[in-house]
Amino acid sequence: MNRRVVRLFSVGALLTGLLSACVPAPLRAQPGAQVQVQTALAPAPVQTATGEGGLYRSPGPSALQLRTDRPAFVTAVVVPQSGGAQVIPVGAVAADVPVAVTLPGTWGFTQVFTVTSLDPLDLGAAAGARSVDEVARVVQQAAAPLTTGSYTVATTVYRVVSFGNVEVSASPSGSEVRVDGRRVGNTPLTLRDVPEGQVTVEVSRGGYDSVSQRVNVRPDATTQVTANLNRETGSLRVDSDVPARVLIEGQAAGNTPLRVRVRPGVVNINVVPLDPAARTETLLVRVNARQDTSVVCRSVPDLSCRVR
Repeated sequence: MNRRVVRLFSVGALLTGLLSACVPAPLRAQPGAQVQVQTALAPAPVQTATGEGGLYRSPGPSALQLRTDRPAFVTAVVVPQSGGAQVIPVGAVAADVPVAVTLPGTWGFTQVFTVTSLDPLDLGAAAGARSVDEVARVVQQAAAPLTTGSYTVATTVYRVVSFGNVEVSASPSGSEVRVDGRRVGNTPLTLRDVPEGQVTVEVSRGGYDSVSQRVNVRPDATTQVTANLNRETGSLRVDSDVPARVLIEGQAAGNTPLRVRVRPGVVNINVVPLDPAARTETLLVRVNARQDTSVVCRSVPDLSCRVR
């Protein structure tokens, strides 16, 4: 089997597995089946910025590729989100020979049930079915006369959606960008093939507070995202039982009681009593990002400060 077919066989595998428990028993891979079938979509789905798999532009994948492990009879039933199933009688296929089945254009979530049997099955009654349950009943009735293990079903799922672009800029430039939690690059950045709808764009950089925005991606349009990141800060509180001025790194910050935000790190603080006869207290204080640091000063009798 060539590499391209192997790769295509994996498309939508995760989504298929998640949905398998919801598919009626007649449309699942049958236990002990004497025939096996592999299916894949061609071409490969869009490689989206969000990492979501199994997505296609309109009108959807052009073909379903299939291969059986022994001579068999195949019918594909396409069930689009809007209902109105389409039955595609593929007919007899040889063992281990790739077959391409042309798929109709659809929109939204689509399921393809590839029914493979050792004897011909007439599934024409499934045409126009509005639900998977209706298709399942047709398959169950058609396969009733067959011996156990004479048929099986492969499920292939995909979604046909519109795509847009997201353009992200940030200050400072070079900040990391994540879309729905998935790292996609650094600013400035243009993300193409983003599925329409809402996505979360997060911009971050070491030493800065991250910015997260919920944006609406419109079909065939570019959504602009601008993030201005602020330096990470911590909260510094200085209290004293006597009126005092506070200097931070030599710059006047205000009088006690004082509440300010400062950059993380070790800062030099001078607490200067307004009484000129009182002693000034100087200390080094480590301020951590996104944390509160409290300095309490007491005159006992000289001014003394400590960090809490």
